[in-house]
Amino acid sequence: MLKYMRENTGSWIIKILLGLIVLVFVFLGMGSIGSKRGNQVATVNDEPITLDEYKRSYQNILEQMRQRFGDNLNDEILEMLQVKKQALDRLIEERLVLSEADRLKISISDQELRDSLLGIPVFRKNGAFDLATYKMVLTRNRMSPESFEQMQREALKQQKVRELVLSTISASDQEAGEWYTYGKTQMGIDYLTFVPADYEDVKPDDKAVAEYYDANKDNYKSEPKISVEYLEFAANDYRDRVAVSDGDIKAYYEENLNQYQVPEKVEARHILIKVPEEADEAAVEVARNEAEAVYVKARAGKDFSELAKKFSQGPSKASGGYLGSFARDTMVKPFADAAFAMEAGEIGKPVKTRFGWHVIKVEAKFPASTTPIESATADIRKKLESSEIKNLAYDDAGKAFDGIIDGDDLEQAGLVTGHKVLTAGPFTKTGPGSVVADSSRFAEAAFALPMKEIGEVREIGDAYYIIKAVDRIEPKVQALDAVRKTVVKDLTAKLRQERAKLEAETFLGALKESKDLKALAKEKGLEVKASSLFDRSGSAPEFGRNQEIARAAFELSAKDPIYSKVIQGNGRYHVIVFREKKLPGDAEIKEKLADVKKAVIQSKQRNTYEEWLQELKKRGTVIIEPGFLD
Repeated sequence: MLKYMRENTGSWIIKILLGLIVLVFVFLGMGSIGSKRGNQVATVNDEPITLDEYKRSYQNILEQMRQRFGDNLNDEILEMLQVKKQALDRLIEERLVLSEADRLKISISDQELRDSLLGIPVFRKNGAFDLATYKMVLTRNRMSPESFEQMQREALKQQKVRELVLSTISASDQEAGEWYTYGKTQMGIDYLTFVPADYEDVKPDDKAVAEYYDANKDNYKSEPKISVEYLEFAANDYRDRVAVSDGDIKAYYEENLNQYQVPEKVEARHILIKVPEEADEAAVEVARNEAEAVYVKARAGKDFSELAKKFSQGPSKASGGYLGSFARDTMVKPFADAAFAMEAGEIGKPVKTRFGWHVIKVEAKFPASTTPIESATADIRKKLESSEIKNLAYDDAGKAFDGIIDGDDLEQAGLVTGHKVLTAGPFTKTGPGSVVADSSRFAEAAFALPMKEIGEVREIGDAYYIIKAVDRIEPKVQALDAVRKTVVKDLTAKLRQERAKLEAETFLGALKESKDLKALAKEKGLEVKASSLFDRSGSAPEFGRNQEIARAAFELSAKDPIYSKVIQGNGRYHVIVFREKKLPGDAEIKEKLADVKKAVIQSKQRNTYEEWLQELKKRGTVIIEPGFLD
């Protein structure tokens, strides 16, 4: 029991720092596991990096990816992010930094090590470091105090080196101000959009359809299909073999107590008088007076809910300004500070946030509390049972896969754990349907396999699979009659795109001559639109997030207002012209300066440290075993 500790300690320190859940079979794609087991995978300045170290590094990154992507994590994402390379690069960098620490005679004293251990929350009990808890956590993660303390000592060494490298990094007020101004400068443009769908008169004839089909036959092939044999290790099949004890529940509760701590909360209503972030002082004052008037009515005894329905400009207007109960960190700071300082039933004076002025009424207050173990038991039991049944399925999948590594075929591997070989197919990339836990991901794994080869263990949904590709039906070009509707649709879209682009380019050519956007648009019967102000991120309501428009817009000025090219975005074509440019004011820059300096320093530190690491790599000798990352 307690295998759940491998994935469910609840502590990011254990998950990331210790990371000892080693999925041996994920490394099949790196060559023969049997031949590399226990061997080195690289050397750094003649010091080896072992396969076990690599597995731990890989698992640490994999855990981070799981937290980031959740159920969306798949092999395609792992390959795209080059997780295998990341895992090895991390170890190489650690070795290089430790080598540099030795060269600089940097060491960690026993006292420094003790202080760091005392500060790790997972080793605490009742707020203080507890030796028994320390040993128990390490034991459950298959680690001795000696090996963990060596890892911690090395981590502290690396931190000292980093601090030394970055000790001279700073940022001046001028530099921070320029950085802030660059990022917060806003641009407004006038623009015309040419939408392909508007050209409904563009319709291809039969001859054009046939010619388009002949030129693009490869686009109209049938879908490939595949047939597979596979072993399935479904978590639910192991449910009867799991028993979670009261002791397990208590241990999980105590080691994850932070999950059951409920922060102080406030239940409130509010009335919002909106103020745009770019509003001038006069507009801010007008809104404040409006909020003050509503506040006076509320204090005089008017029904707050009705006042909110009448005067509020926020999304909670329809519900009488009701916000429900919320913790301090879920609201913007000025709002939270005001609400949590008030008593139940109190109505506060207007408070300014980036959204505008708020009149707040606190309905109730709830002190911080801790969910008792009795209330949490059912949830914990469910978590532990779910984790344990997946562990059992994983263990059986691993045993079967070990047999495959040793030369067994799929049927022999299944016999090891009492699982029959199942078949599916032929199916397309949508998968074989409900016979597997996640049809599309199952298909993705199957289509990635060479014919007649057995793939590595795949976690798909709540099951583990070992798949063998046994047959494949290659795609074939389909006859025009079978795909005519699709061909007509594709060609129509292409012709309308071309028409929209041509119209936009023709208009832009005329605009460069006339220099008057609105007059030319009126002459052509077109509508000029004005964008909201947007910064270099390119996010504006009219365009969504469009970096191309943002980049182009920031090249414009009052002296050079017309962008020289048509811009394509979201399947449309845009002609843009400069309207206005707004820089942040001195008062705003001064207010943000301290935070901006921190951000600038952090950015410079990241860049400096990365450059320093690259220089270490150039000076060091790094040898990766041939074929290891292939």
